[in-house]
Amino acid sequence: MSRIKILHVVRPAAGGMKNHLINLVRYTDKKRFDVTVACPPNTALWDELVALGIQTLPISLVGELSPTRDYAAVRSLVKYLHQSGTTILHAHSSKGALVGRLAAIMARTPVVIFTAHNSIFYEEWPEWKKKLFARVERFLARFTDKIITVSDALKQELMEREGLPVKQLTTIYNGIEVDRFNAKVDVKAVRRNLNIPELGPVVGTIARLAPQKGVSYFLKAASLLKEYQVNFLVVGDGPLEETLKQEAAELGLQGRVIFAGRRENIAEILSVLDIFVLPSITEGLPLTILEAMAAGKPVVATRVGGVPEAIVEGKTGLVVAPKDPEALAVALAGLIGERDRLMRMGTNGQKHVREKFTVSMMVEKTMELYQQLLAEKKLIQGKGQN
Repeated sequence: MSRIKILHVVRPAAGGMKNHLINLVRYTDKKRFDVTVACPPNTALWDELVALGIQTLPISLVGELSPTRDYAAVRSLVKYLHQSGTTILHAHSSKGALVGRLAAIMARTPVVIFTAHNSIFYEEWPEWKKKLFARVERFLARFTDKIITVSDALKQELMEREGLPVKQLTTIYNGIEVDRFNAKVDVKAVRRNLNIPELGPVVGTIARLAPQKGVSYFLKAASLLKEYQVNFLVVGDGPLEETLKQEAAELGLQGRVIFAGRRENIAEILSVLDIFVLPSITEGLPLTILEAMAAGKPVVATRVGGVPEAIVEGKTGLVVAPKDPEALAVALAGLIGERDRLMRMGTNGQKHVREKFTVSMMVEKTMELYQQLLAEKKLIQGKGQN
């Protein structure tokens, strides 16, 4: 039996979405599926895919709407879909889904899937833009066989805000390679490399420094904990980097907050943390909290998106309201210095991730969905399921 051709379509991706896609294509069964990824060249995602030997297709896709580039990307995709005989188009992110699904409609690709990684209703968007985007999504959903959401909270939002039917939506949780975050590390050497003082616990966040990640609230919470001998760590880069550094200085956090920039050795960095913080304003199901739990670290995160689905309150971490630095500071103050409680939460977190959020689970459920849709359309032998 010939392999089923799959084309993944994605905009320039970093962080969680990039890691999600790489894990998905890397571990998809190559005996059953022939996988290609369409994405912009000269990006971190492209370079990693090439290094892994994954087939790639260059397209001119950018994050923001760009009629000229988007039209060129649609044309490239339509040509490829026709020539390659692709059976499944799997789009990621709202922008990838817009361009990918338009191409799939024009090329009459048999199976069309969209993974929604995050809310499209970013708070900084004006209301007219949110309504327009929801209307476009409703239209394109008519040509989509299944929409995967990475959390039940995101699934509920798409039902309520876009009016999508429940039968069209399915939740497949993000997954990680758990063992990568449980290796032995020279903690003292990592602290030195990050310029973290030898004394005092480390409370840190790893995030793109963009508005939706809420790092400003992390800094405000840190400023409320000045009497504690705590080192605060911010790992990541992004458009707000200089603004956040200036805010830290204005809050009197010189010498207390270390901005480490973008780092690739996330497992090593997690090893030096005593508590991991995710202060986001919006999320789907962030990989960073799963990675932190896999590394045996308690998590304090905001109650947004799928975060409460990943954290067992009081057992693997604590959940607080978003945009509330006082609540975040109170949660951290209650954990700092409670060594036994931190260790217990960390152990619980490792067990929880192994039971619910592994890469193998994520990939297997995605492949099962492929098989189900192919069978329903009588493209393979088998019985479709609802």
